[in-house]
Amino acid sequence: MNLRHLALSSALLVSLLLLTGCNLANHGSFVTQTFVGSNEIEEQGLTNLGPVEGKSCQTAALYFIPQGDSTSTNAAIADAKGQREGTLFLTDVSIDDKLWLEFGYSVQCILVSATAYGVEP
Repeated sequence: MNLRHLALSSALLVSLLLLTGCNLANHGSFVTQTFVGSNEIEEQGLTNLGPVEGKSCQTAALYFIPQGDSTSTNAAIADAKGQREGTLFLTDVSIDDKLWLEFGYSVQCILVSATAYGVEP
């Protein structure tokens, strides 16, 4: 009986370790428009609205039980575009992925840093 208990415990521990390696993020590193020539920007009356940052995060209880929506590059880009009113597109886009481990849970985020261009409100 002790050998059976040990085997079951070992199988459970191995399963938990394998599950912690799963990545639940929906990556898709793309932006519809990353650069417009300065002549085109001036002709359209667009201005540099400044730097923006966006993020999409998901918490995992016990490090492997996801809570809420999965992280998404599209959601992080949309969050960055929503930081400044009048934003039409982003340039100089940088996309990063971070994972924080806390006691009993983890947080995974996709972070977007960019420069917003658009119409001044």
